[in-house]
Amino acid sequence: MAKRLSKWLRRILLGAVVLAVGGWLTLSWLLKRWEAKPPPLPPEAAAVMALKPEPRDGRVWMGKSWLGERNGLPVVFVKGTPFEIGYTHGALTQKMIHRLEDDFVAMIHEYVPDEWKVRVLKNYICYRNRHLTDQVPLNYRQEIFGTVLGCPDQRPEEGPFYHRMLNYHAAHDISYMMIDNPLVSRAGCTAFGAWGGATRDGHLLTGRNFDWEAAECFGRDRVVVMCEPDGGIPFISLSWAGMTGVLSAMNRAGVSVTINGAPSSLPGETATPVAMVARDVMEKAHNLAEALAILRGAKVFVSSLWLVGSRVDGKFVVVEKTPEVTQVREPEGDSIICANHFQTAGLSEKKRNQDFRAESTSVAREGRLAELLKTGRGKMDAALAAAILRDRDLPGGVFAGNGHRSSLNALIATHSTVMDLSAGIFWAASPPHQLGKFVAFDVADFSRELPAATVPADAMTASGEFERARQAQKNLKEAKRALKAKDFAGALKLADEAEQLNPGFYQNASLRGRALLALGRRDEAAKALTAALAAQPAFLEEKQEIEKLLRQARGTK
Repeated sequence: MAKRLSKWLRRILLGAVVLAVGGWLTLSWLLKRWEAKPPPLPPEAAAVMALKPEPRDGRVWMGKSWLGERNGLPVVFVKGTPFEIGYTHGALTQKMIHRLEDDFVAMIHEYVPDEWKVRVLKNYICYRNRHLTDQVPLNYRQEIFGTVLGCPDQRPEEGPFYHRMLNYHAAHDISYMMIDNPLVSRAGCTAFGAWGGATRDGHLLTGRNFDWEAAECFGRDRVVVMCEPDGGIPFISLSWAGMTGVLSAMNRAGVSVTINGAPSSLPGETATPVAMVARDVMEKAHNLAEALAILRGAKVFVSSLWLVGSRVDGKFVVVEKTPEVTQVREPEGDSIICANHFQTAGLSEKKRNQDFRAESTSVAREGRLAELLKTGRGKMDAALAAAILRDRDLPGGVFAGNGHRSSLNALIATHSTVMDLSAGIFWAASPPHQLGKFVAFDVADFSRELPAATVPADAMTASGEFERARQAQKNLKEAKRALKAKDFAGALKLADEAEQLNPGFYQNASLRGRALLALGRRDEAAKALTAALAAQPAFLEEKQEIEKLLRQARGTK
């Protein structure tokens, strides 16, 4: 009997091993099949790849393309076929591309510290995006292929470089699939367009904050790119090294596009990344009709909001787009606002949108922007647009501490731009966030410098207020860790220091209340938590949590 049992156990064990090995081999085979394959090399590839960087006149040239700097901002000019644009872009900015990928991978490991979970996430994304190649036009795939050939791969252990780079272009979309992701739920892009009587000289002006709170490098290593594609409309974009798509851009025909995230859900199948769709608009659209035709015809991953302007049409519109429908919100006057929630019929009533309105900061930011546009009516120029994007008050002009997510400027912007479609001038903010100089660029003559048009840096960078606010945020993070480690006295000390550095911010009082409650000092905790509620918590979830703690401190249900 024992022999027979032992025999069966060996068979079961052998079967388990065979299944495990077979499953691993099958998964490896599938992952290899799902990897994106680069397109064939174009005829000009050999000549392009023979180009060498050549320092000249304060720039580094490669053929018709060059890398330079203006007021501390890296500046890239690329021209030619898709492959040539990609190859020269990759070769000229390779150090920045490497730094971006290093920091991006580090960010993923920070959010997902377990290596096995990272592998599962990679495999899942590989599966989800297995048809991504089919959704990206050949010219953009050639450009991406050129970029990876121009830039040496320093992380081959992460998989084929072309596959990684193609999937990085969908990172914004993937993050918006997960509306509870901290990159999304605690961020909030805000944009506006103004023209006619709303601006000082009747010009079409747009401003936007791109609040994608990813790795610090995305805010630090922003790049101004001027692209002159063969057969396409030249355009200028505030972007990152190695990026083919665009998120904030204006073309030489006077069409602008900026993209904001919107309440979304996991789609059923792969589609085109929004940054690639926006790139298509920039290369092909001369007016609103052409831009809207591209947007209506695009199949996208996730829901998003597009602020689109046109010099020819003399206005801006907001395009509310989901994987299923595309709707246009027309202006009701000579200005329009774009936050992160839907407002057109059929989309605004959706439960996900209604929940997002109630739980996020989108409505508050829209309200504050409306106040500022009303106050600035008839006076709007680049300087005032930058001041609006830098505004740190809540609706009603209430200042509730630096970093409040219900303000337009929560000190989290990855990048910020102002565009004058009438004059063809594009302003790109220098780091940190939108606080550095807004440097002016001429879309018709990219080499022409415009020092008189530069908008000075925000005063808080020189006063030390920004550094104090940043240190306060670090204190709050450390206080949360101290609470988790049951070092309640240490957490209380850190919360008090944060309040001294950044007075009036509700999170200081909230953490102080938590620490006092844990220390058994209930009356003091109740006072601190009452102050936190009075300071207007940004998110409904935070307000409800503070109310719950306050009931505990008061000994009520």
